[in-house]
Amino acid sequence: MDSMNEILNAIFFENTVLQYLIFFGCVIVGIILGKIVYYFFRTKLRKLADKSDTEFDNHLIDIIEEPLVILIFTCGLWVGQNFLTLNETAQKLMDNVIFVLIAITAAWFILRFIEMLLTMYVQPLVEKSDSKLDDQILPILRKAAKGVVLIMTTIIVMANLGYDILSLLAGLGIGGLALALAAQDAVKNVIGGFSIFWDKPFQIDDFIELSGENGTVKEVGLRSTRLKTLGGTTVIIPNSTVANTVIENYATRTERRISLTIGLVYETKAAQMEEGMQIIIDTITAIDGVRDDVTVRFVNFGAFSLDLEIVYWITNMSDWKDITHRVNMGLKRNLDEAGIDMAFPTETHYVINENGAK
Repeated sequence: MDSMNEILNAIFFENTVLQYLIFFGCVIVGIILGKIVYYFFRTKLRKLADKSDTEFDNHLIDIIEEPLVILIFTCGLWVGQNFLTLNETAQKLMDNVIFVLIAITAAWFILRFIEMLLTMYVQPLVEKSDSKLDDQILPILRKAAKGVVLIMTTIIVMANLGYDILSLLAGLGIGGLALALAAQDAVKNVIGGFSIFWDKPFQIDDFIELSGENGTVKEVGLRSTRLKTLGGTTVIIPNSTVANTVIENYATRTERRISLTIGLVYETKAAQMEEGMQIIIDTITAIDGVRDDVTVRFVNFGAFSLDLEIVYWITNMSDWKDITHRVNMGLKRNLDEAGIDMAFPTETHYVINENGAK
């Protein structure tokens, strides 16, 4: 027993072994209590929340459960350090560690709370709105709110650690020129983002083409615009590029003009050509999603064909490729049935004998 007391009362760095054991015991108790609380939230409380008619309590549990674990651990650390005899430097270090943990817990809680507000209250309003501008603003609002929280948390933590924030900001002013030069592209992208919101050349879910890329707009941020291509890939284009390039917005189209040329063989008689022109008009106008004013003209005596220019307008933009397919198949089928042949590149060679006869 005496030997045990000697061990417990042995002093290392101004603290007895017993004090260290109590300190680590408090920390371990904090960890265990945190695990118990987390398990309680995950099992008991979440089951009760699932039975309720509102989603608020589910979101509240999501907000609290993990930050609460860190807070309980921090409380264990704070209680334990009270049993230690610490010099001024060690006490300051311990206080800073505890403050940083509390700041992280508070920031984590606030970030989750903001996400809950946006998800529960703002996002449903955005989804119900007919305008797509708010669909573009919501991701930026989410990132901006979180960015403000993180910046404020960083400033508070640095100030508590003894840094002079005003002097630090003044110091940044000295290196502002170098920073500005390094951040030129970022600034251009942000300015480009604001110009996109101001000019509104496109909205979320519009199908556009820019910088050689085409796809559906999925997100417009302050720095970049994201497109989802027809191949399913995501293309990220800097907003400075978007703001300074030609944009073709297919979503603004209400009709699509289709122009094609059909060449008939030279053996086609004038009457057959007129019949074929009428067949073309009747075939196209019979297809749903096409305007009635179809134009067919005999435009050229080609090298190997009599060329007919066909112009028609598709009004059903959501199905324009399928309509084009049905038009082309209908033209081929009906002209074949009428015995009117379409031309393909051919050459006729004549052989002249010694007497000059063919």
